[in-house]
Amino acid sequence: MTARDQREVAEHPSPPRRTKGRPPTLSEDQIVDAALAVIRSEGLDALSMRRLSRELGRSQMAVYSYVADKQALLDLVARRTLAGVEVPEEGAWDVRLRGLIDNIDRRLRQQPGIAGLLLQRMLHSDQHIMDAMMEIMHSAGLPERQVVLAYAMIHTYLFGRYQVTLAPVENSDNQLPPTLAKVTTHLDELHGADYYNFGIDTLIDGLRARIEAARTDPGPQ
Repeated sequence: MTARDQREVAEHPSPPRRTKGRPPTLSEDQIVDAALAVIRSEGLDALSMRRLSRELGRSQMAVYSYVADKQALLDLVARRTLAGVEVPEEGAWDVRLRGLIDNIDRRLRQQPGIAGLLLQRMLHSDQHIMDAMMEIMHSAGLPERQVVLAYAMIHTYLFGRYQVTLAPVENSDNQLPPTLAKVTTHLDELHGADYYNFGIDTLIDGLRARIEAARTDPGPQ
């Protein structure tokens, strides 16, 4: 090799030769991050094991070695969404309950598209949050049977409301019924926070009334 050739090699070294072998292992965080990326860009319905494998750049069979099936994948995503949700420990029961609900909703707004998943998979994903919410209501004096009903009501509203939207009624030749015509004029001035706060305030007001009724009449509820 001439001196010139040696200088060329020194200035432009050849890239390292790839060696065959197993690709790097995947972590749970990488898998959940990829699943969330698909959900954010294409929606929850687009998430599948095949779509996840493309996002990760791995074969579908390779992904199955880390996640058993789509249901297990959905549970991982749901647990990530609720991981670290703070459960208020101080204050009156209604303050604690509202704080917990607000903390959950904050996570939902950070991860668009996840609410529908939690509506279906909450029991499988984070029983700690369910237990905390039920404990707050039960310790306040709500009878056990009503605790179950109250949780179901909060769960349905908190996670299900994202699937319901109200849009202003477009002008048309058809005249709206009188009450509908009056109330729909307010749709433009209402925003997501208005619906959320009204709904949660109404739910908690109803629970206050039921807890007070249970204190004055402790019979079967």
